[in-house]
Amino acid sequence: MSYRFIIATSCIVLFGASAAFAQDLPAPTPLPVPVPEIEIPTTPPNPQTDDTTDALDNKNIVDQPDYSQLSAAAERQARLDDMFDRLKAAPNADDANLIAEEIWAVWLDSGSASVNLVLRRGSDAQKKGKSKLARRMYDQVITLEPNYAEGWARSARLALEEKNYSRSLVEATRALVEEPRHFYALWTMGNVFEQLGRQEDALEAYREANSLYPELKAVKERLEILEAEIEGSAL
Repeated sequence: MSYRFIIATSCIVLFGASAAFAQDLPAPTPLPVPVPEIEIPTTPPNPQTDDTTDALDNKNIVDQPDYSQLSAAAERQARLDDMFDRLKAAPNADDANLIAEEIWAVWLDSGSASVNLVLRRGSDAQKKGKSKLARRMYDQVITLEPNYAEGWARSARLALEEKNYSRSLVEATRALVEEPRHFYALWTMGNVFEQLGRQEDALEAYREANSLYPELKAVKERLEILEAEIEGSAL
């Protein structure tokens, strides 16, 4: 995939939005854009109790590459590379969703059990509408593990729900700096751009997310709508 959009957005967001924070500028007026949610896991699948492994194609399990000679970091990267290749080639949404769960199982593991627990508490609180508790949890996660992409991605989503668009863009960008293939952070970024009336930027974010996860329904829907709107207005 091309990272030009992410790099350019990172520069604009990190400098522009930071300046807005410093000047205490008022938040832009949001547009009435529907923002459907993506169902995301809060805990990694447990192979002893979860049906995810059983639902996977047996051939995919048998043909898993041998990672035994790699370091932990290299193995993590190699596994993600393989999963993203399979995600892009998945023939249908059901197969793609199972692979996405595998990817999230890797993303959810920060390497610290305590940080994983705090993130899970934040995600549970967010789902229950307890935004203040979720904010405390996410703030703690990104303080303890500033290089943890999942912490930034979920904090960015909460900032969007809080209508703090500058913070949401900054944090989604930070998630993408740590994990450029984070389709959920790209999804959030596209949602923010739509709220700000920046349709072409939103379209680009959705296209990046779609190139990584072609069967992600929520992204496909917004992508189709924006393409029709932008191409129609250009005529």
